[in-house]
Formats: sequence, structure tokens, C-alpha cells
Amino acid sequence: MNEFDDSFHAVPLGMVVATFIVAMLLDFMPFPFDMFFWLPELTALTLLYWTMQRPQVVGMGVAFVVGLLVDIGTAASLGLHALSYTVVVFFVFSYHRQIMLYGHVMQILVVLAALLCNQAVLVVARLFLNYQIITWQSFIAPFIGALLWPLLSQLMLILINISRARR
Repeated sequence: MNEFDDSFHAVPLGMVVATFIVAMLLDFMPFPFDMFFWLPELTALTLLYWTMQRPQVVGMGVAFVVGLLVDIGTAASLGLHALSYTVVVFFVFSYHRQIMLYGHVMQILVVLAALLCNQAVLVVARLFLNYQIITWQSFIAPFIGALLWPLLSQLMLILINISRARR
């Protein structure tokens, strides 16, 4: 067993589940409408992180289940986030090896593209399901989420290192 194999097994499944629970709880917090439109979906960012870092653990099935849980938690149409998260994870899976070789700036751009894709799927689905027309303000959140990507990556890396140190 080499160092890479050891680092792969070092992240317990409970940690992945715990990060999703924390992200969903933060996404479910009620905020005033004036603040709500610019808040990024932390669940989508967490899903992107684990899909890039551990594609063997977090895949399209996990994206679908997490999306259904987000739909239930936000009282959205059932399957709305499940569809958007599955599309985003498919996008990331398609280019996973290339994304992991990119530097930080290119990864930020990839995350921005993935979050914009997520938002576009949500907007189109809401347009057809509920006849809701979404304003341009709903596209601010993906930009803020992409800017938060380096911070989230470093935070997750710190949590992984703490988990390894406890062993």
C-alpha cells in the first residue's frame, strides 16, 4: 500500500456525511429575502468538493439523494435539486481527471461553470414547472460560491488532516 492508497482510506464515510449535514443545515436556515439571493448553495459546493476529491464515494446516486433531501428541506418541487445536482456531478465526472490537474484559478472557473450550470437547470425547471421567471439576481450566488471555493477547499483539507491526526 502506498501513500496515495493510505490517503484515500483516511477519510471516513462519517466525515463525508457530516459535511453534507452541516451544509444542508446552513442552506435550510431562514434568511431575509434581501440577503437570500446572493447566498451560494453550500450543499452544491460540498457535493462538488467530494465529487472532485473522492469520486469513488460520492457519485451521481449520492447527488440524487442529496438533491431530494434539499428539495424536502427547502419545500421545492420534488426532484428539482436532484436533477440539477445530478447534471452537475455528471459534468464534473466527465472532466474529473483534467479538473484535478488544474491550478486554483482554473478550478475556481470550473466550479463557477458547474454552479452556473446548476443554477441554469434550476431556472429552466422552475420556468416549466411553476412558470416562475427568475431575475438576474439569482445568478449572483454562483459567482460568490466560486469565490468561496478556495476557502472551502482549505477548510475541508484541515478537517481531513484533523481526522488523520486522531488515528
